[in-house]
Amino acid sequence: MLEGDDWKDSDLFDDKEKAVIRWADEVSKLTAKNNDFAFNEMKKYFSDRQIVELTFICGMWHLSGRLAEALHLVVEPPGGRIEFQAEDMA
Repeated sequence: MLEGDDWKDSDLFDDKEKAVIRWADEVSKLTAKNNDFAFNEMKKYFSDRQIVELTFICGMWHLSGRLAEALHLVVEPPGGRIEFQAEDMA
């Protein structure tokens, strides 16, 4: 099980995947603007358009969380998971 920044030293992710995780983390912390290393790592693997799209997805994810919190919506019940499909499709 990975916790905190364990992903940085993990063999589970290649350098491209680590660049995305780092970028998502920086965007989430509102520190991406000041992290040239994270941005340059993204530039190694992605076009400008792809970086914009990945950044947009991070922003939308946070927006959905803020909306859910403000509207008292329980997206995932404590100890539970989202059920995307009914167990019995028959």
